[in-house]
Amino acid sequence: MTNADTKNVEKLERETINDYFKFYNEIAKKFPESKLVYATNSGMTRKINLIKLLEKDPDLLTLDIGCNDGPYQPHIRRYVGLDIASAFLKKIKAPSLQALSQKLPFRMNVFERVLASEVLEHIWDRDQVLGECRRVLKRNGKIIISTPGGDEPYRIMSKSYTGLFLRYGVNYIPYVHGRFSEEYLRMLLEKNGFIVTWLGNFGTTTLYAIGVNK
Repeated sequence: MTNADTKNVEKLERETINDYFKFYNEIAKKFPESKLVYATNSGMTRKINLIKLLEKDPDLLTLDIGCNDGPYQPHIRRYVGLDIASAFLKKIKAPSLQALSQKLPFRMNVFERVLASEVLEHIWDRDQVLGECRRVLKRNGKIIISTPGGDEPYRIMSKSYTGLFLRYGVNYIPYVHGRFSEEYLRMLLEKNGFIVTWLGNFGTTTLYAIGVNK
């Protein structure tokens, strides 16, 4: 992270962290994300690809951080969802709770798999989150990640989205929406104790990775 990135992080965290719960709850209540995201070609392709990865081991006890309204829950037999927005969790017919992924409310060595789909790019302290994921994973447990591909890890979502959010009654705040390169995502995983067993894409703009907790 450059000095400029650090200053942006400090400024935005100070100004917005107390607004994040309200912001994401407004999105959960008002913003038709399933129509605007999962109905697009890239959103549908990402969902299909992740389902294929998850269904290879459907019985693993899985923590889905940033679970939204649980689109992957039907494909996981032993599922726990976690999200910042309680309004999302009301839609999930499985164990779920509201919390920040920076400090997971679980003891060590609980889960066999963690799913983090489109989560890390929205978080400033990615080391903290991945450290928590590793803490709650059993030895040889897996983490499956998807992020937007690119080379702007601390990109701030532009104000051009203000009109789109306001159209649905959501008050825009500056928030990080990064774009990860393969090198950056590999570095994050290895730095935090994961062995990267797969990293790449399926011909889309989405980057995927699987790491193992050794």
